[in-house]
Amino acid sequence: MTRTKAFLNAGLAVILAFGFSGAAMAETPKANKAFEDSMTSYLASDSGQAAVGKAVEEYFKKRQSEARKQQEEQASAAMEEQFKNPVKIDVGSSPVIGPADAKVTIIEFSDFQCPYCKRGYDTMKEIEQAYPKDVRIAFKNLPLPFHPHAKPAAMAALAAGKQGKFWEFHDALFENQADLGDKLYEATAQKLGLNMEKWKKDMASPEVAKQIEDDMAVGAKNGIQGTPGFFVNGVAVKGAYPASHFKMIIDRWLSGKSAVAANAAADKKS
Repeated sequence: MTRTKAFLNAGLAVILAFGFSGAAMAETPKANKAFEDSMTSYLASDSGQAAVGKAVEEYFKKRQSEARKQQEEQASAAMEEQFKNPVKIDVGSSPVIGPADAKVTIIEFSDFQCPYCKRGYDTMKEIEQAYPKDVRIAFKNLPLPFHPHAKPAAMAALAAGKQGKFWEFHDALFENQADLGDKLYEATAQKLGLNMEKWKKDMASPEVAKQIEDDMAVGAKNGIQGTPGFFVNGVAVKGAYPASHFKMIIDRWLSGKSAVAANAAADKKS
């Protein structure tokens, strides 16, 4: 038997003895003192410190593993609940890309200056290519207050949308995220052949400003506090998750299993 194992076994024996015969232990101060001295000596040794350190490390690893498992189970249960009771969000006047009769609609809340939203942008591009006939994406602006370029960029893109060029402008902003500013907006508008006078007027219009405010209100109402945030046929995805996560949700909707579950839940309520 190794010294560490022997020590742990001895310690366990002492703890059990204390639990079941505290009175007897209290009457043996010499034994207690000997144990304390042995413990102090052991903990002062290299092998003792290494053993304790390893035990503590293993303890926290186990607790972290248990916590992760619990979080995964809770997240899975929450997602199942969302498939049964998806959130309903109107596309409204938001720019949309993809077929009008798509079986899956993704509502995206994004910020043109947010680096995580750039990841979301890349992921949505991958989703567009993977599901050209089955998915459409609606873009809603959620410019964060600590991103000074986010709202002007959103206004510039929506103004371009008044001339049918939102998505081209949207792509240019994300592809040149490090250069956001008036110079980029004007250069992009010119490159896209926009009527510059109309574009500038629309960018400063109350209508465009209100659309952004409305998008922000919808996001807040549905629990989107940071960006990016998505709803895949009403199932929330909060954060820059990889395309595989979106595909898992989309494939479930396309399989029809989630629709059956949602209908069953609705029938149960009625």
